[in-house]
Amino acid sequence: MKLFKDRRAVSPVIAVILLVGVAIGAAALAYSWYTGMQAGTQEASGEAAGRLALSTGASMAIKNLQNGTNVTVTIANTGATSLSDFTMYIGTNSAQNNTVTIAEGSIGTVTFAGMGQYIGSGVTQVKVVSGDGAVAPYQYVA
Repeated sequence: MKLFKDRRAVSPVIAVILLVGVAIGAAALAYSWYTGMQAGTQEASGEAAGRLALSTGASMAIKNLQNGTNVTVTIANTGATSLSDFTMYIGTNSAQNNTVTIAEGSIGTVTFAGMGQYIGSGVTQVKVVSGDGAVAPYQYVA
């Protein structure tokens, strides 16, 4: 073991300086990671709040549904904004109608081409969504 007799260890002052440097570097890395996570969370919650504010001004209810080759839905606009750009969902099938606008406080009819083929016998779950974020579920009983 003659090889290691001539070597000296790092002085205690240098060792303390190295340990403090490593600790400061680890703390800076943890702080950077935390602030990045926090910024992403704040952005996501801000977007959700914006969508909520938009959808609270828009609301509707389905008053009647007439089934045929095309499905005609009578919609009451119960919100504080005009409704347009309607999409109907029956199961995984959907159809759009971008030609009708229903003013606030009004009742209008929206026709969805070809959706009658997806309404079966018994109870069918239908959902209509406006481009403004209003959603109206409906149970159609054949």
